[in-house]
Amino acid sequence: ENSVSRLETYAACAYRHFLQYGLSLEEREEFGFESVDMGNVFHAVLESFAMMLKDSDYTWFDFPKEFGEKKVLEALEAYAAEYGETILYSNARNEYAITRMARVLTRTVLTLQSQLQKGEFRPDAVEKSFYYTDDLDSVNVALSEEEKMRLKGRIDRIDTAEDEEHVYVKVIDYKSGSRQFDLAALYYGLQLQLVVYMNAAMELESRKHPDKEIVPAALLYYHIDDPTIETPVELTQEQINEEILTKLRMNGVVNSDPAVVERLDRFLQDKSKVIPVEKKKDGSFSARSGILSREELHVVSAYVDTKIRQIGREILDGKIAANPYEKGNEEACTYCAYKKVCGFDGSIPGYEKRQLEDLDKQTLMQRMQETTEA
Repeated sequence: ENSVSRLETYAACAYRHFLQYGLSLEEREEFGFESVDMGNVFHAVLESFAMMLKDSDYTWFDFPKEFGEKKVLEALEAYAAEYGETILYSNARNEYAITRMARVLTRTVLTLQSQLQKGEFRPDAVEKSFYYTDDLDSVNVALSEEEKMRLKGRIDRIDTAEDEEHVYVKVIDYKSGSRQFDLAALYYGLQLQLVVYMNAAMELESRKHPDKEIVPAALLYYHIDDPTIETPVELTQEQINEEILTKLRMNGVVNSDPAVVERLDRFLQDKSKVIPVEKKKDGSFSARSGILSREELHVVSAYVDTKIRQIGREILDGKIAANPYEKGNEEACTYCAYKKVCGFDGSIPGYEKRQLEDLDKQTLMQRMQETTEA
């Protein structure tokens, strides 16, 4: 059994993976409310809100603001009352955190509604676990004739749009921190999650719609936040909301087919407030757009299948080298909880970080293609 985050941990540093998952070393638990706890709360409340919405007379497209505020607060207070031995009610600082999270989550559900209203996609599944689903080829990976790796995970949201011949699939992952889609990080195995989720979602949809072609439309991160707007001139509330929507635009990668882009954002003119796409004056997509052609998406999908097999094989082979990566300003050791255990010291001969090249898109796609064809 394995998870995508565990595969990404191995890709960052094999020894950290061994310490965390092989020896099961854990930091001493402290009675406190940290950023990881906030992420857990955000996900749980958004799942509860989706269930409340399903049981109401409203949909994601038409619930009023007052309903959103009320149900978010209900879900948050119910979860906070049970979370971590009521830690959220243990002091004034944590109680204030509830107020702040209510504001952030209310902003989130209203923004998610606005984004959906601009496109043709409908939420098809929320918090979809593929661990208990009937054997999916995309997450049940053969490593040898006798060995198989079964991935577990949960997709925050799957949206779909249909026509007579196609089902278009969009996967969304909610992040409490800011995370940017990086094709180079994907190539090195550091960012596999969205593609694995898309592969699983497409397989699930193909079972539901065996008579239609399943098309990947978008793989997106949504940053759960309530950003502030700084401006030298006074803005109306409507202008402020528009600025906030721009800041909360999802990031990731989108199918470059203009028909797919239009389904994702029917009102796109120059810069989308929903997806990472911008148009130039001649109507073509700018270099800042996060787009891949359908053929490129297929290459990326096949490459990730190959990459997770490679990582799974290396884990079973017992590879535990202290080999943290370094890529530009990023490095595996920065936030690693195991630094004092491994004793990694670059000044000692034999300790070297893996230097990962920051390759351009064309080179990355070529290398992925070559890997899958090998």
